Amino acid sequence: MIFLRTDRLQLTNLRRGDGPAVHRYRSDPDCARYQRWNDTTPEAIDAYIARHTLDVFLSRAEEQHYAIRTPDGTLIGELAYFDNPKDRCITLGVTIAPAHQRQGYAYEILAAVVHATRAKHPALDLVALIDRENEPSLRLFQKLGFTEECYADSIGSYVYVIPAQ
Repeated sequence: MIFLRTDRLQLTNLRRGDGPAVHRYRSDPDCARYQRWNDTTPEAIDAYIARHTLDVFLSRAEEQHYAIRTPDGTLIGELAYFDNPKDRCITLGVTIAPAHQRQGYAYEILAAVVHATRAKHPALDLVALIDRENEPSLRLFQKLGFTEECYADSIGSYVYVIPAQ
């Protein structure tokens, strides 16, 4: 199922056959540098995909993960979407495979996700947690309209926010 479509991308569920592509970029040291993946073995990735093949976009499920694809179905990355009812926020994250970075894909899909999320859940803050060394992501989320709220030593990340409407 396609949840969102942009000029160059589609947001869909992860699929069982996505394992090799996910493993390739999650095993790449440059791609994994700012991520907090614990286990990138093919078995762990297959289990991760199996847990998220039926996620429903914009639902209030606590943890959701989606595939970012080109129109021909090529998997180029993932979107993480965490709903935190206690803090009344949704935390977003994105991973783009190294071969597809620096082409505007992260901005394109995140802009669409921010728009859709804001329309469906206007009373929730949108949040991004960004490693202090990750300059490209800091610039990306600023360009999307997120503002720096603080640096949280406890998680080693900047907290960027678009406040609820």
